[in-house]
Amino acid sequence: MAVLLRIRHFGAFGVYHSDGQGIPLGAKHQALLALLSTAEGGIRTRAFLENTLWCLSQPEQAKASLRTALSTLKRHLGAEASDVLTANRERVTLRMDLVEIDEDAAKGEFMEGFELAHEEEFAAWLVKMRQHRGSVPARAVERLNSASHLMKMGSDAILPTVTVMPLRLREMAEVSSPLPDVLGEELTRALGRSRAFCVTSFLAARQFDAVTSTPAVVSAATGATFIVSGSVSISAGQFTLDLDLNDAVRDKLIWSRRYEGDIVDLLKGSTDLLHRMSRDVSRSMTGEALEQSSIKPLADLENHTLLMASIALMQNGQRALFERARDVLSVLADREHGHPIVQCWQGIWHVLRVEHGNSENRDADIDAARVYADGALASEPMLSLAHTLNAMIDAQLAFNFEAALASLSLALEDNPSEALALAMKAQVFAYLDQSADAIQLATAARQLMPLGPQKFYFEVISAIAHLADGNFAKAVEFGELALASNPGFPQTLRLLGVVNRAQRNGSSGRDAIQALLAEVPGFAMRPSLRFADAQVGAVYATGMR
Repeated sequence: MAVLLRIRHFGAFGVYHSDGQGIPLGAKHQALLALLSTAEGGIRTRAFLENTLWCLSQPEQAKASLRTALSTLKRHLGAEASDVLTANRERVTLRMDLVEIDEDAAKGEFMEGFELAHEEEFAAWLVKMRQHRGSVPARAVERLNSASHLMKMGSDAILPTVTVMPLRLREMAEVSSPLPDVLGEELTRALGRSRAFCVTSFLAARQFDAVTSTPAVVSAATGATFIVSGSVSISAGQFTLDLDLNDAVRDKLIWSRRYEGDIVDLLKGSTDLLHRMSRDVSRSMTGEALEQSSIKPLADLENHTLLMASIALMQNGQRALFERARDVLSVLADREHGHPIVQCWQGIWHVLRVEHGNSENRDADIDAARVYADGALASEPMLSLAHTLNAMIDAQLAFNFEAALASLSLALEDNPSEALALAMKAQVFAYLDQSADAIQLATAARQLMPLGPQKFYFEVISAIAHLADGNFAKAVEFGELALASNPGFPQTLRLLGVVNRAQRNGSSGRDAIQALLAEVPGFAMRPSLRFADAQVGAVYATGMR
């Protein structure tokens, strides 16, 4: 039978059509094909693939992720080449009679340079394959097996790493309990949803002794900048968790905090407490980065500190600080030579520049944002943040909602927990009068706990979703929360102005508009409001007039 797909194992891993044309795939899809193409007969069980590629996920989530990955992979392969993949309820098969494998070891080591962030099961498999194929020296094996390598891979190397140590059960506890492990694992998962930092896997962190392992020792092994540790006490169905956050690099205790909760609620899946803990950790890490960037020369700072500081600065309502974010990103871009994550944030800076009312040339900022998005996608074709950036441009600046939804679909295929993508989709649905979906997505985005400085952005989008639903009280509630976090954001002031006017609260509406004009003196309604036919657009148009 004719060959439909060609796969290169040695050197840079590659997937090609039968005519030699390369097929751009994300890291997870490449790993999936690598696992299948090295299996006997091209057959792997679903359980093996789920455990190897989604080792940190709950079983049901891993099953869903595999289904999505197979569907997306078939679409990327194209109508004809997708025939090489078949699956039933138990197995996934790569039809080896339709695939040609390039096994020329002279081209380099097996899957040279390939790494999959956070997935230690896949990393262990890759080590064994390289050993078996004789393509990796002993010293490299030792490095590949280290926790540091497992937790700081690929494009995530620019991000700070946080390790959640095994939590201790205090001696005064009534009985032995698995609760500390449950809390530690769930906190690790909650933090792992953020794109702002890497998280050492729960299984890797368990190798450390919670009593004797110092932050310096853990940092040396995992590469972690921040260490979370603590102890749990249990009494009468309640638990108390004392948590410490340490800066391992500077050997500094950032804070110690106490959290209390109900054991039954936690085991039933209540996540409010976990959201609060992960939010506190996130905000503190950002604050530390911002503090360092303001007191130290940039050349002395770690790159991940620069990235976090720039994110915080660009969310600030003060124009001088916003402009400083561009300078920090520029320094970081020079160091990282076109790193896709840095390019994404450079593009987001231009989008926010327009939204903050600071742009001197709207079209030039839109073009610049597009260039950064294209640059990021050129090196990482499935990077969710890059597709989200494209969606921000289309949804918020160009009002091309169809194109925005297409980009968001790609973003959420790569990372279903991309909070910013969920928020953008909520905003688009609000503009398209799909208010129920908009509210649901906005709620999900807020629950994923973005970094503290971005909180207002998600609250504004929640306000827009409720405005689309005609719930003015909720829109005002979220709008005022956003205003408290960032008093000068024009989108918040505009929203509160039109909502207050729609509620016939004319004086409050005029106050908000006066504040808007103070922030953006040149503000004027656009000649044509692309979504004026929608509920939310009609409210905006009437209120602003």
